[in-house]
Amino acid sequence: MRFQRFIAGSLFPLGALLIFLLFFENRIVIPTWLQVTGRMHPLLLHFPVVLMLLYSFWILVIPKKGIDPVSAKSIGDWLLLLAAFTSIITALMGLFLSKEPGYDPESLSWHKWGGIIVALLAAIWFGFRAQIEKKSLATTSFAILTVIGIVFTGHQGAGITHGQNFLFAPLLPEKQEQNIAIEDAMVYTHMIQPILEVKCMSCHNSKKAKGELVMETKELLLKGGKNGVLWDSTEADYGLLMKRVHLPLEQKKHMPPQGKLQLTDEELQVLSFWIKAGADFTAKVTKLPVTDTLRLLAEKIFTRKEIEEYDFEAADEKIIKQLNNSNRLVYQQAQESPALVVNFYNKEFFNSEELKALLKIKEQVVSLDCSHMPLKDDDLKTVAEFKNLRNLILNFTSITGKTINELQKLPFLRNLSIAGTAVNKEQLTALKSFPQLQKVAIWNTSLSIPELESFKEQKGKIRYEIGKRTDTMVLKLTTPIFQNEEKVITGPLALKLKHYINGVTIRYTTDGSEPDSIQSKLYDNTVQINRGTLVKTKAFKAGWISSDISQQYFFKSGFLPDSVQLLTTADPKYSKGGGKILFDLDKGDLNTTTGKWLGFKDNKMEALLFFKEPIKASSVTVSAMKFLSPYIFPPALIEVWGGNDAAHLKLLGRLKPDQPLKDEAGDVVAYEVPFAEQSLRCIKVIAVPVGKLPAWHPGKGNKGWVFVDELLVN
Repeated sequence: MRFQRFIAGSLFPLGALLIFLLFFENRIVIPTWLQVTGRMHPLLLHFPVVLMLLYSFWILVIPKKGIDPVSAKSIGDWLLLLAAFTSIITALMGLFLSKEPGYDPESLSWHKWGGIIVALLAAIWFGFRAQIEKKSLATTSFAILTVIGIVFTGHQGAGITHGQNFLFAPLLPEKQEQNIAIEDAMVYTHMIQPILEVKCMSCHNSKKAKGELVMETKELLLKGGKNGVLWDSTEADYGLLMKRVHLPLEQKKHMPPQGKLQLTDEELQVLSFWIKAGADFTAKVTKLPVTDTLRLLAEKIFTRKEIEEYDFEAADEKIIKQLNNSNRLVYQQAQESPALVVNFYNKEFFNSEELKALLKIKEQVVSLDCSHMPLKDDDLKTVAEFKNLRNLILNFTSITGKTINELQKLPFLRNLSIAGTAVNKEQLTALKSFPQLQKVAIWNTSLSIPELESFKEQKGKIRYEIGKRTDTMVLKLTTPIFQNEEKVITGPLALKLKHYINGVTIRYTTDGSEPDSIQSKLYDNTVQINRGTLVKTKAFKAGWISSDISQQYFFKSGFLPDSVQLLTTADPKYSKGGGKILFDLDKGDLNTTTGKWLGFKDNKMEALLFFKEPIKASSVTVSAMKFLSPYIFPPALIEVWGGNDAAHLKLLGRLKPDQPLKDEAGDVVAYEVPFAEQSLRCIKVIAVPVGKLPAWHPGKGNKGWVFVDELLVN
């Protein structure tokens, strides 16, 4: 009872403070610690709402038969007291929060006054509850007024936080979900604006304009905010909007802020390609070229999903959650449907095992998108196990078509997209025997224009999409393919390169220069590699645009240490496997979570390599990652020490790797430290992380990471 009296006694001074702050808020400056308290307003506001509603139900609805009257009164008093107390505290916090910039004054005023009235009404109700509850009309009136006040205030608050009419938006005709046919779709209205509404407008609307940015109309989007215009298609990163959404999640300026619903990879692509194309607000989807990336994304978004009854059970939600990661998205085709859709992203992290992992849900997958992934012909045998697959997208993958008949095992396959692959005419002809195949995309393949036209004009159940081509169009060759699975060699290795278009010439270099069609070495199957080498290749053919460069570094390991001792500790998140990672000859890729990398940031890497017998060594190569967006930079300094034991080492060589320029692509890089050949039984390798990231980097001034997966002695 003493505690109850204490809380009850605080209502009057707190209410007086609330009224005082309300009338003198223009003269009040909120200190930093109170700003933190103000930001707790959204966290606490649910308590008074629930308590007030519970008390109203307790008084008016819940029967009291069988309940001791004293106990019933005590429960009611506590509910009302806590409701009044938390209402006033919440209103005070709201006042502190309202002093921050970016809110629409009119909406804020209604929300503020509504919250204060509800808080004071609750306090008055508690103070005069004995008199009020003697009359049922008064009790009912207070309850109704309180509920109305809560709904009104909540509606105004939701409008500030989530945009106008957030509460009633599902009931409004213009907000009800509509199925838009791709023939009627507008790029901005039906692709860009929905993304902005869901992911951005909760903080950038006319009622809550963070950074003085409002995104509700075309004119306001073009105007930008206090930090300038949102995009510039002439800049390398397309301007402020794309820069902010690509910042690391933990960065303060990352948008949307941490804790809010983030943009998906597909949404990032849509925004990026729209801005790159000039951010046209009037473009129609069907007016885009068939091969345009934005058009392809639109087809994925607007293709109508057939309403179909499935005879299989839904997959275990735990398994779906396990399969979802930043490189593979698994989601329901529709609400309450057991059918699943799978999309792959980030080709650097794709391999056959990532595909095979989906066999746990092979009955439920009805749509699979492997576009731009390094998918191999043998992987189609795995795809053929997804017996309920309806839609399959294999655009710009590495398949050649020699195993495409495996897909004939899919009884329900209706849509197949194999654009940008090396399939030939005979393989395409075989598709006629597929039981339910209805549409096939085959543009940008090696088929000639007459061959493509012949498929398009065929009468039958399959409709072929061939894109727009003319006799004057020159196509670009795809890159040569490295068929060597080995990335670390211990002896001579035959270089295996291949291209799937007949008549292509492959040229290569090993000195770091770009291959050309005249001076560079011509590849044949006799080429061998016997040292650490960066191989760059390019494909050429008369009448075609030469390919982009395809490159791969082959690491040479001459001497394997008998043991490795780490003198410094790797970061706990990237220390799995310990020192043995550094000489297991298992190369990592750009995925830091595979357990193939040791990551250092607060410590420099120091490793001792021990050999039971003396070796004649002349170099040490450090295999490290360069991946700028997650702060992974080349080492600032590499040192190699050597001797007969750990107590008697001398400096053998030192290297300061070149630091990357802005926008360099991620890669696994070899840093070789040469020295005079000598007999050694112990080698120490030191790799020092960058102390401060450069000014152009989003994390400027922060420490960089060093990631190492192999130390190679030759």
